[in-house]
Amino acid sequence: MEGQGITVDQAFDGESAFRMLHENEYQCVILDLNLPDISGLDLLDKIKEVDEFAELPVIVNTAMELDRTSVNRLMKYANAMVVKTSKSSDRLIDEVNLFLNKISEVNKRQSPIIGSAARVINKGKDAIKGKKVLIVDDDMRNIFALSSALQTYDLVVEIANDGEEAITKLEEINDIDIVLMDIMMPKMDGYEATRYIRKQNKWAKLPVIALTAKAMKDDREKCIAAGANDYITKPVDMDRLIALMQLWLGS
Repeated sequence: MEGQGITVDQAFDGESAFRMLHENEYQCVILDLNLPDISGLDLLDKIKEVDEFAELPVIVNTAMELDRTSVNRLMKYANAMVVKTSKSSDRLIDEVNLFLNKISEVNKRQSPIIGSAARVINKGKDAIKGKKVLIVDDDMRNIFALSSALQTYDLVVEIANDGEEAITKLEEINDIDIVLMDIMMPKMDGYEATRYIRKQNKWAKLPVIALTAKAMKDDREKCIAAGANDYITKPVDMDRLIALMQLWLGS
């Protein structure tokens, strides 16, 4: 980040982070949930209780497993989530650039990286604004990461934790425009759920994009054979996902 001209300060526990927020003016916070003195969730609540930090973008960066309650707490305040992996630092920089760009839109001396991110965002927004997307995944971190990213495009997000729940949601909510279907899930996996969806006439034209962590050679073929319109590997490249969503929602 410093290589891009971003000033970076570091705090190693919640107490010093909270103190530093009051002593300096920050445009963005990257927060781990596993801190030595306070849970990251409690720290986030504490930060957001302060009026001057109400609009401060917070990106959660964690390897912790999260349950539904924790994700619901996070979704109230956090702007984005990046699950820690060996490849997550690039994604983290993209997210920071995104929020810094929103703040510095008035500033004409933007870096090319920030400028290009904004163009992709604005272009994608018009085509898919207000559409309703069902995210089906058994990992709440993935759900949160995707939800928070998609909400910046003014998409309405619905959530299911497995294939059975996805079908129940589709029955209950009749105006879902597109489904993002994880493949590896307990109970009913993504292949089975997609096959079921395709057998119903009412969902014959519903776009389904399969999400899979395995970049196996025959994965795409298996997803398409089950009835998915398209396929993307995890960790999800948001620009590519938005382009696919535009394509399938447009057609």
